[in-house]
Amino acid sequence: MYNYRSRDVKVTVGQVNNARFSMTSLTRRGYQPDEVHRFLELVADELASRDQREAALRIDAEKLKEALRSWQSQQSSLRLQAPVPATPTSTAVNLVSQAQQQAESYVNQAQHYSRQIIAQARSQASELMRQTQARAKEEADRAVAEYRRGNEGRRDAEAEDRIRQLVRARSFLEAVEVAEEQLRMTREGLEQEVAKLQREA
Repeated sequence: MYNYRSRDVKVTVGQVNNARFSMTSLTRRGYQPDEVHRFLELVADELASRDQREAALRIDAEKLKEALRSWQSQQSSLRLQAPVPATPTSTAVNLVSQAQQQAESYVNQAQHYSRQIIAQARSQASELMRQTQARAKEEADRAVAEYRRGNEGRRDAEAEDRIRQLVRARSFLEAVEVAEEQLRMTREGLEQEVAKLQREA
């Protein structure tokens, strides 16, 4: 079981997809497993998208490095063929060096930005689940109280338990819908940042 309580370990797509949570007993309230798993799938999709963008930026950086190696190889060939050793101008060397540094800077910026976005999404998701749990309890208590009033004060433990489960399920479904919207906005933010870096490149 992945230790989801540790904040020092980088979360991977595989860890999110394989994450499992301890089940609560029948006498304790807890998260609905299917809702938790659905939310984890959304987070895994976002992490996979982030990894793909980082990989694309690394490929661009490697292309620039390969261009530098090719240029250096051509210069070596020219030096062997020419009677007088050819030396690249300082301007050309500076331009290639700057291009390489800029590519590496873009990769670092993208990684830093994606880490910030994912951390913010995790924090928002945690707060959302906390609020949802509190709201679900309040709404479940209110629904049970209304049921008792309509039942002339008589209590039915089985019926009340079904009411609580139904109200909690609805609350968590609403929370998942909100989480989906937050993830959509996070994805759009990452796409905009990548597009910005591509324009600057």
